[in-house]
Amino acid sequence: MIAILLITMTAFGLGDITDVLGSDELESAVTVYQAFDEANREITETEEYYIGRAVAANILASSTPMFDWDAVFYVNEVGAVIAGFSPKPFTYGGWHFMILDDQGINALSCPGGIVLLNKGLCDLAVNEDELAAILAHEAAHIALSHGIQSVEKAKFSSAWTTLGHEGAQHLGSDDVQELSENYGDVVDDITMNLVTRGYSRDSEQQADSLAVHILASAGYDPMALVTLLNRMDELTETSGPGFWQTHPAPSDRVQWIMDEIENSSLASPPSGEIAVRTARFAERYTNADITQPTETSRRTSSGSTDTESGGRASSGGRR
Repeated sequence: MIAILLITMTAFGLGDITDVLGSDELESAVTVYQAFDEANREITETEEYYIGRAVAANILASSTPMFDWDAVFYVNEVGAVIAGFSPKPFTYGGWHFMILDDQGINALSCPGGIVLLNKGLCDLAVNEDELAAILAHEAAHIALSHGIQSVEKAKFSSAWTTLGHEGAQHLGSDDVQELSENYGDVVDDITMNLVTRGYSRDSEQQADSLAVHILASAGYDPMALVTLLNRMDELTETSGPGFWQTHPAPSDRVQWIMDEIENSSLASPPSGEIAVRTARFAERYTNADITQPTETSRRTSSGSTDTESGGRASSGGRR
């Protein structure tokens, strides 16, 4: 039974806690409870990565990735720059950006650095600065741990309680299943928040406010987020799941973004720099051919799209 528990905890990225369970103190239920009570802390980056990977897997179970390698590589290059200028330039598993073959206006930020972008939202951007604005908003959600914070206390406390009050050595198969389900609930809740419920209004405002600072620091135009939202506001089809269900009205967001830009004196870059990036966007994203991957391309390209967050060493918005 102890072996099963150790495997269960390790599977959820809680290897730091398994040392406690494998120690000589295992016979004391009180000691076990104290150990897990102390472990009721913020999620580690390792745990966040595994939870985020599971959330992404949930979403991809009903979504189809795009295999437009030119566009995917380009989005990952821009994303690496944005991540590099975010408060969390490095994550346990690196930053990863994927385009979904979905014309809906939406993007989903999974804990740990995985960003899933609907093609419909990417297509709404007219230049690299607006694409960077989309990525900066999603990266801000991840840097601020909005996904984890939405469920962390209740669900993880439930897992600690199961272990603490029962005593690890008394856990039966039903208890181990309950422990697993508690962590499964964390993944399911985050998935539900991203896809259906959305983040709170405060979280969206925080992400927008941080996004414009990331854009300005990376050399992109912070006003790009405003122009993108204004274009969203002009769309006539705003019903159904996705952006319109999970985000505040674009007009509301524009107001608080403008206030942040003005209060922080964030300046736009010279128009010539934006023009250069607009031309690059047309070449690298807009004109990219959509192709399905062959077995060879899967093997040779699988590692290339997983972009580590070395953005500060890359030449992004300032190119």
